[in-house]
Amino acid sequence: MNKVSKKLAQGFTLIELLLVIALIGILGAIGVPMYTGFVDTVKQKDAQNSLQSIFMMQKDYFNQNYCYYIAPGEDQAEVINVNLFGATTGADGPIPLATNPYRFEIIGTASTYTATATNRTDDTKTFSITDTFSKTGF
Repeated sequence: MNKVSKKLAQGFTLIELLLVIALIGILGAIGVPMYTGFVDTVKQKDAQNSLQSIFMMQKDYFNQNYCYYIAPGEDQAEVINVNLFGATTGADGPIPLATNPYRFEIIGTASTYTATATNRTDDTKTFSITDTFSKTGF
């Protein structure tokens, strides 16, 4: 048996094993927060895109009905999907229901509105858009 195959037959040393574990720990300590931040950013952009879709549909709704659609309340995503976007069921609309971390509502009058998306777990993460395309939190 030569020297290389003899070394392979012995296995890993404790120091080699500890170095691998330390390297995995360092990569995990850096990677998990980066991944979490990326996921949060994607969810925020999705909420912002949903608000911009609401803005576009509100313009169309106003042109047909001479007033804006209002959906006040804690979480009106399902109602907005059906009544504003014309979805057959609330789950069919562009605003996701089951996995959405944001609550949606539209408050205002027949001639003005504000559509709001508020994070379910952190009320400081709130985005809104008005009938004049004034955006807050974007």
